Amino acid sequence: MLAQAANRFLEGLLHGEVTFEEAQEDITHRVGEAVPISVAPEDEEEQILRGMEWVVERGLPEPEVEYEVVDETTGEPLAVFDVAWPAGLQEGFSPQVAILLNEPREIEEVANRAGYRFFTTVEEFKDYVRRGILAEPEVLRAS
Repeated sequence: MLAQAANRFLEGLLHGEVTFEEAQEDITHRVGEAVPISVAPEDEEEQILRGMEWVVERGLPEPEVEYEVVDETTGEPLAVFDVAWPAGLQEGFSPQVAILLNEPREIEEVANRAGYRFFTTVEEFKDYVRRGILAEPEVLRAS
């Protein structure tokens, strides 16, 4: 609305059509139109950030963010993972891991070919860490 009013005003100035009263109009008191929006449950970046904090709080290494996977023979980029642990969560003892939120099937296929265990939700990833890395008993899985 502000841009439209400014454009009308400037157009009127250009052609000498703006009166003093129109120039004094306060458009800040106009009521705007409601625009329907949908609210996503949680932003992808926020989910990743919380997942990274959760991992570090448990004494595990921070991931590499926006990790680029390249073809080892050609050096050609193949995909970018949201977050990855290319040396594993326990370096040398656990497999390469990645979190791929809302990624196309092609990215998941690259992860498979590169030998990554990947997760498409942060909760699945946390369950894996609890069971496979931290070996927490079932009772402690509430957080």
